[in-house]
Amino acid sequence: MIHVLTLTYLKPRETVTAHLPEHKAWLRDHADRGRILLSGPRPDGGAVIVTADLDEATVTELIESDPWHTLGIASYERTPFTAGFASPGVVTAPEPGDGVLLINVATTENAPATVAALAEAVAHVAATAEGFRGSRLLTSVEGDAVVNLAAWSDEKSFDAIFDDAEFTRRYQEFATTTTGAKYRLYRTSRVITPNR
Repeated sequence: MIHVLTLTYLKPRETVTAHLPEHKAWLRDHADRGRILLSGPRPDGGAVIVTADLDEATVTELIESDPWHTLGIASYERTPFTAGFASPGVVTAPEPGDGVLLINVATTENAPATVAALAEAVAHVAATAEGFRGSRLLTSVEGDAVVNLAAWSDEKSFDAIFDDAEFTRRYQEFATTTTGAKYRLYRTSRVITPNR
């Protein structure tokens, strides 16, 4: 389950600020371990943390290891939920699993045509393919390349799209708009967060 952790400050702002460096070190450690996806202050005071897909015991361990918790600076309220959708590139599993990310890079002389053709192929996949989790199409600043970043539940589901004649037809139409295209599948090996 994903957990939204809402922190409420129990001590004055000066105490919160005085212990901010060790709290930030704790956040970074758990973000680098893939346990924390997002964190930040709330405008009205307090903070919010969004975890990766963790079990209850791991979330309890996470909370209890926060210096703000051990020093009584903040209380935690948990809101768990099952993530049905995630933007491509957002990996909710704290450890590498079967999920794969596709990165398809196409060079082009006509980025709008390439994006339109690729979008047709991806729209077909979105409507028909098992294991497809979403796609993001990007155009280079120079307009000479298009990138498809897509998330899949596993490599087998990705491979199955090439057995679909309609996808193959649409992908071939996309290929005619490019000067070259190459894709690779990737798994998360390590996460490194900003040190600030």
